[in-house]
Amino acid sequence: MTISLTDTVRDALTSGGIVNGAASALGISSAAATKGLGAAGSAMLAGLTNKARDPLLLGEFFNMAQDPALASPALDDPARLLSGAAEATRARDLGSRLMSSLFGGRTDDVISGLARHAGLGTPAAASLMSLAAPLVLRAVGGLVRGGGMTVGSLGQALLGNQSEIMNAVPPAMAGVIGRAQIYDVVREPEPQVPHLPHPAVIEPKRPPWWAIPLALLPLALLAWWFVGGRRTDQQVDTAATRYETPAAVATRTPPPTPPPPPASKPATPPPPARAEPELKSVHVAEVNRELRFAENGVEARLLAFLRTKDARYDDQNWFEFDRLVFDTDAPTLAPGSNEQLENLAAILKAYPGVHIKIGGYTDNTGDPNANLKLSQERADTVKKELVARGVSGDRIETEGYGEQHPIASNSTEEGRAQNRRIALRVLPPKS
Repeated sequence: MTISLTDTVRDALTSGGIVNGAASALGISSAAATKGLGAAGSAMLAGLTNKARDPLLLGEFFNMAQDPALASPALDDPARLLSGAAEATRARDLGSRLMSSLFGGRTDDVISGLARHAGLGTPAAASLMSLAAPLVLRAVGGLVRGGGMTVGSLGQALLGNQSEIMNAVPPAMAGVIGRAQIYDVVREPEPQVPHLPHPAVIEPKRPPWWAIPLALLPLALLAWWFVGGRRTDQQVDTAATRYETPAAVATRTPPPTPPPPPASKPATPPPPARAEPELKSVHVAEVNRELRFAENGVEARLLAFLRTKDARYDDQNWFEFDRLVFDTDAPTLAPGSNEQLENLAAILKAYPGVHIKIGGYTDNTGDPNANLKLSQERADTVKKELVARGVSGDRIETEGYGEQHPIASNSTEEGRAQNRRIALRVLPPKS
């Protein structure tokens, strides 16, 4: 049976209870609510389909879609969900993470496109997106559990429905989401095998009678050389040795001994790989849920600092991010960085009075001015991602230091990898 993700999500978002509840809570018409919720669901499916070849992000979505919080009855009551009911806090957080993972810094542009499509104001469109996100997760989660799907089969279902999913995105939103991205892999056409007649019809052409002995003649000559010619040479050599005098044998110069081959140099071992941190799920009381991070990761160290009453605020107390991955020589983050960004945003939102500074660093390879510019752009990227996850931008400062302040030797690849980093420090409280 073919799974239609588009139908599944549309049915979950446009049922009478959801539409009427959203229209009543937002003071909009049922027609506008239907149009807006349908478009919001299509946009999220399209964003997810664009990421279907990213196993890390797809696995993160797969886990979110099966979170027990999505079974809350509050999801069936848009007024309770939008009003901030406590029992729906986790579901709202999951929806916020979904939008941030799919759209990142383009979330505002997606909401603007939704507003134009449905004829709504931006606040109403933003509320519809916030309402739709956990409902999309719940709908896909039910499909995953009911069909016994894995992360791989979910990705195949998304790619198998890609044309239907992308065609459902309204034109006002398609350009922002990147509708063409889904077609980046073109299926190779199957090779065309020419039709051949049945083998029984093709009669092999027989060679003339004299061609066979002629073809065997070179083989016969080669056999004569091996058997006859080489035997004659051996007989001559043996005879010459047999009649040498003992003196001649004693004075004969032995053939030179070939020198031994030079010893090969041992292969240079590759630089040691950077160990992946071991992640553990920890219940963080400040955010009232579990976060997954390393025992000595930036999250653990930052929480310890914020919980210390007499913490020392100085420019030497930096906490390094340990799971941010940037594209080579670029300020763009790889999707595998999402979880740590989500964790940091949750912690910072739990401490609304805390201000931080983000520093960017590079190794000493290449032009120093280009390195300085890249380090600033990467620090700005991290700030932008945290802001997209709900942290106020006026709480975050950034500075790129380039190749300054190395923490390891730049003479080795391992050292240079350590120097390419992003770190943060907590700024002193403002008086």
